[in-house]
Amino acid sequence: MTNNDLKVLVVSAAFPSTVDPTRGIFVYERIRALSNLPGVSVRVISPTPWAPGIRSIPKFEYFSKLPNSEVFHGITVDRPRYPLPPKIGGYFHPQLMSGSLLSAARRIHTQFQFDLVDAHWVYPSGAAAAKVARQFNVPVCMTGRGEDMTRFPSMPMKGKSIRRALRAADALIGVSRQISQAMIQHGAEAERVTTIANGVDIEKFRPLSSRASRQRLGLPTDRKILLTVGDRLALKGFHVVIESLPQILQQHPDAMYVCVGGPGRHGRDYSDQIQALIQRLGLQDRVMIAGPQDHDSLVDWYNSADLYVLASSREGSPNVLLEALACGTPAVATTVGGATDEVIDGVTGFLMEQRTSETAANVITKALGRTWDRQAIRAGMEQRSWAHTAHKVMKHWEFALAHPTSRDEQVVTNG
Repeated sequence: MTNNDLKVLVVSAAFPSTVDPTRGIFVYERIRALSNLPGVSVRVISPTPWAPGIRSIPKFEYFSKLPNSEVFHGITVDRPRYPLPPKIGGYFHPQLMSGSLLSAARRIHTQFQFDLVDAHWVYPSGAAAAKVARQFNVPVCMTGRGEDMTRFPSMPMKGKSIRRALRAADALIGVSRQISQAMIQHGAEAERVTTIANGVDIEKFRPLSSRASRQRLGLPTDRKILLTVGDRLALKGFHVVIESLPQILQQHPDAMYVCVGGPGRHGRDYSDQIQALIQRLGLQDRVMIAGPQDHDSLVDWYNSADLYVLASSREGSPNVLLEALACGTPAVATTVGGATDEVIDGVTGFLMEQRTSETAANVITKALGRTWDRQAIRAGMEQRSWAHTAHKVMKHWEFALAHPTSRDEQVVTNG
């Protein structure tokens, strides 16, 4: 089969909605680019835990507000509900998800006879989606995006489901080389694995005048600005950068750190700890908590920065890093996920071999002390559009369609 008449069922627990248009935005961007290819049509199932609308429990309230179905920017999305008991539910997540997922797939199949299942995150979505693929005798492609392959496989119960899913997959995509290697390490057939990083909107994220961007945002034009974009979670490493500032200021007394993003939404919020650290170190005039910003305005924030800093403890293919590089902004990053693929020492930035404030201070100080070729950084991103990414994914889909795995083995969620 070619993509002349290809119908694809996408399964992703994280997908944008009218309630939260940024959650899983990179999944939407890839699917949108693929749906723009000739003859390709898609439907999305985004399985969602059932939850009562209790305001005092933010996660419950969030899930309760997500629409059961909607058309998001031209893509039809269904959100079948399933039970997910707090704390223990995560260990049986694919099993709990699979019933409502399969029911939704059967209903959709009566009108949309899909040829392939495209699952995002091997756990839980991939493990549950493998059962759908088996039921309808179609291939399944799974994309590993982060802790589903870097952390979960070491957990006994989750790891068992992940290894079964990897063996069941007809095609596997890692958004970084680290994730692809983990897939093979945990039992995937090497010839079925490829690495395809996230794309980036190179039309939106492009070099602009730094001075003009700063003026639009009301930022000082005479300071060296460090920037991090993301929810205020411990894993994002805002505290690591803040702790490094006193040492950085000894060499670069004009430096300041700008944090763009809101409170932690999908994890424990770290805002109070960040504020306490700023107070303890007396850095109130050196750290700016800019809060959440409209996605379209991020191009000005990236262009305002002298240096983008990614101090995360784990990542898949970090879109904020790609967006910064597309604007020509050099980056300092920890050696996590796709950061090691994107940050080329001395060319696009520097890597931090250790996630400590001392290492961050040393590397950031070195990066601020040199002149970067921002046009060269941008040039390296010219072939990283979502359209280019979609063509790479399509080739791997075609491989899955031409070389399906044996479906004799009982797959997926039971055990």
